[in-house]
Amino acid sequence: MSDEGHQTESAIFTQKDDIIHSVLHEEDLYQILGAPRSASPAELRRCYLERSKICHPDKPPFHELSTSAFQRLGFAFDILKSPSARRTYDRASKPTSSQLPDKTTFLGGEHTFRSAVEAILHEFMTGDFVIVKRWLESLHVQYPNLVSEEVVINVEKSFIRIRELVLTTRTYALLIYIELGRINRVQKRLMGLGYFDVVGRARLTIHLVRVTLAVPMRVDRALKQREEKAWRAKVAGLQARGLTPTETMGRAGILNDRISKVLEFIVGTAGKDESADEAWSASMGKVA
Repeated sequence: MSDEGHQTESAIFTQKDDIIHSVLHEEDLYQILGAPRSASPAELRRCYLERSKICHPDKPPFHELSTSAFQRLGFAFDILKSPSARRTYDRASKPTSSQLPDKTTFLGGEHTFRSAVEAILHEFMTGDFVIVKRWLESLHVQYPNLVSEEVVINVEKSFIRIRELVLTTRTYALLIYIELGRINRVQKRLMGLGYFDVVGRARLTIHLVRVTLAVPMRVDRALKQREEKAWRAKVAGLQARGLTPTETMGRAGILNDRISKVLEFIVGTAGKDESADEAWSASMGKVA
């Protein structure tokens, strides 16, 4: 290859490397896309396409961080392309007069990511969650002994509690984003079906409900496991000192046992996800 060819290849790699590092180090979703906050939907899409073409892992030259940057671009665009999610994100991430948008402030860094996850959650709660709630209410009418009014109310309360967890730490935001991703995959499959595919739409709608109900169930299980682990460690420490625990483990999780069992029955195998379980297990120990 000629010197000119080497220089061209080097310039392309440098451009790709610069953009990838910019995408991975920025926290503000607009800056990740390389777009101003005033960008129109068409401009956001153009910025996303321009950067995703450069960062795409299948496009040479090879870069070990291509996949991570490409996924981060997709996450940013998924939030900002939705008008309601974008409004929620803008409100949550906009600094007040007493706070500069610096990464060291509460509104910088981690908070912008949590704002983004909260935006997804908010959009879901005001959108497809209505279908889930309606389906639960229908089950309540048909099987009042199984799905009581208490179950319907507690499922909605559990998502409110999940929203609070998102606002607590980045770790919870990351983990709940994984759970919302499970819902999103079913939503995309549902939208891909033809209008007259009644059977397919009915089947996927039920699956969407089950995957949705799996979220509070799985979050509840992870929180309880974390609390039980902490309690066992505390008891072992007391016993090592020759002391007997004088108190019992407090109530953990976001669901009581009855609601949890009802959800497990409804959700069935839709609540299983080994890769997501591994992410929860690996990250729960990092939660402060």
